[in-house]
Amino acid sequence: MPNLEPRDRPVLVRDGRIVADPWTLVEEEPARPGLIAPFDAWKRSPEGAGAWVDGDRAVEELVPEILEAPVVAVRFAAFADGRGLTLGALLRGRYGFRGELRAFGDVLADLTEYMHRSGFNAFVLPDRRQAEVAIACMARMSDHYQGSVREPLPAFRRVALGP
Repeated sequence: MPNLEPRDRPVLVRDGRIVADPWTLVEEEPARPGLIAPFDAWKRSPEGAGAWVDGDRAVEELVPEILEAPVVAVRFAAFADGRGLTLGALLRGRYGFRGELRAFGDVLADLTEYMHRSGFNAFVLPDRRQAEVAIACMARMSDHYQGSVREPLPAFRRVALGP
């Protein structure tokens, strides 16, 4: 494994800020406090642990149990695969998930705005530079024409309703 400089390590952006990551994502270990474990392992021992799922997982396989997790991490296998966005939007919008919804895997800085509008509030990016670009991308747009998980009403409805 290469010796990574601090600037080259994955960086967590949560709620528009770079933060230290209190969680450790694991591939196989059983779930325990402080770990984000695969959903099936988490389901056997959920206390104090987070769960991660692949973006192509059907939401019906996850609810209602996953709604109790403090953090749900969705792995994006490829940036062009939007199924993780749908999963995030369903967890937030339809099922009311209130915890941290984290995107990891092939997460591109310029796509975090779309992920944010789909309900994600945390993103693991490859390095600090990409994290800073992601924050700038999310801050760039103050309003959107279409509705989203974050703002269900489209702009024309918000204007018609007035302040």
